[in-house]
Amino acid sequence: MSIVVDLADLPDVLASFGTGYLLSTDGTGVKAVHVAPAMEAGRLRLRTPGRGSLANVAANPRVTLVWPPRSAPGFSLIVDAEAQPAPGAPSDLVAVPVSAVLHRPVAESDETAGRPFWVSAFLDVDAVHRDTVPAFWAAVTGHRLSPPRGAADEFATLVPPTGHDHLRVQRVDDPGTGAPTRVHLDLHVPDPSRAADRAVALGAEVVHRSPHGYVVLRSPGGLLFCCVGHAACLRAPATTWPDGSRSTVDQVCVDAPAHLVDAERTFWAELTGWTPQASPVSDTFSSLRRPEGQPLRFLFQRVEDERPTVTAHLDVACSDRAAETARHRALGAEPVTEHARWTVLRDPSGAAYCLTDRDPVTGVL
Repeated sequence: MSIVVDLADLPDVLASFGTGYLLSTDGTGVKAVHVAPAMEAGRLRLRTPGRGSLANVAANPRVTLVWPPRSAPGFSLIVDAEAQPAPGAPSDLVAVPVSAVLHRPVAESDETAGRPFWVSAFLDVDAVHRDTVPAFWAAVTGHRLSPPRGAADEFATLVPPTGHDHLRVQRVDDPGTGAPTRVHLDLHVPDPSRAADRAVALGAEVVHRSPHGYVVLRSPGGLLFCCVGHAACLRAPATTWPDGSRSTVDQVCVDAPAHLVDAERTFWAELTGWTPQASPVSDTFSSLRRPEGQPLRFLFQRVEDERPTVTAHLDVACSDRAAETARHRALGAEPVTEHARWTVLRDPSGAAYCLTDRDPVTGVL
């Protein structure tokens, strides 16, 4: 599975990786050395890669640079380039990128086939709110709303300025009565069919297997989700607003009645491979430890009402909750309740969501 990287985006992509490896050859063998390349005017500067690498480049300027994933499952960054000695610094190399891809291997087992390398959230919007809700969420996130797509123009994506998207909208024509927006999850996995089979073994139910390759399921508590194969791996940065505050939609809160919450949390922990952890706020909440690079966190809330199934809502991490609340209200949100560390609002469809005091970068309080 590969994602082609536009060379103009390479500096932003590199920011998501650490050190890497330079592979060079003189035609008789390949030499690999550890390097920490830096972008300078569209070129990669490789400081003191060693005499063997310099000799190889003198014989053959084509090189490959590889950055391993920061966490598993993840994507490696692979860049093919033309290298030469750096002007004025003969012990260094400069490499001009020719092509770049993000790549990960296919799954080797049913368990790894079910591990998501990316999680995104879908806003299922009633047809009555097809114009207001997508525009509202584009405004509050600072992301661009893509042109509609699908057989009936029912899908759109909230596209961040940099990084890969993790928020999408879907128009749901039935019942068309102005119902509040619902949230469902997409698990991006190496093999959607095998991932779905594993989810079923853990207690999920298949709703639909699409000929297009994705599978729609319900969790043991009734939360809708999909296993999809769309490639993505670069988390978008939090949006910085004109007043200097920052915010990002970075959490899905799974709202489960008391008799379902433990089983629901166990299901998602086993399916994702993410570690459960207690909340520092209250025993009403718990979460899964988000792997590095993932765009969304999982929070579980034990609710006291008698809802028959598990539902979900979105949470926004913000550096200035008061300023963020005012901004959302100006865009059409309705405040509901204010707590010590979070504020509940409703979007234009009446769906609840929360602004929280969590750090927009780390996602934690």
